[in-house]
Amino acid sequence: MAFILRVADLNSQAIEATLDDILYYITLDWNESGQYWTMGIRNSAYTTLISGISVSANYPLTYQFRYEDMPPGELWVGSSYYRSGPVPRDGFVTGRYQLIYQTQQDLLTLGLLPFIGFTASAI
Repeated sequence: MAFILRVADLNSQAIEATLDDILYYITLDWNESGQYWTMGIRNSAYTTLISGISVSANYPLTYQFRYEDMPPGELWVGSSYYRSGPVPRDGFVTGRYQLIYQTQQDLLTLGLLPFIGFTASAI
């Protein structure tokens, strides 16, 4: 079952989230000069697994990073306006954009996991 991660009205934050029964920290940082969000993922020990992902709406954010310790599902940003591209600074707090996690089971059910790929820990 996909679920929405709550994003606070802060320029830099770490969201504690249990994704497919594993604790992660999703970091979001607002780049003022570039006017875009970047995302990182840290494990339960707060070790960086990946950082610097440019956050774009309606595009899978982690499908290209299928590393062993990464979440086995998929993170993406949904837009109520079906708009692709960078998420504005106030996009999450206005509700026009939502940070969504689709579980590994969601991806299997939808037939997307063979396309996206498994993480090593999910095999």
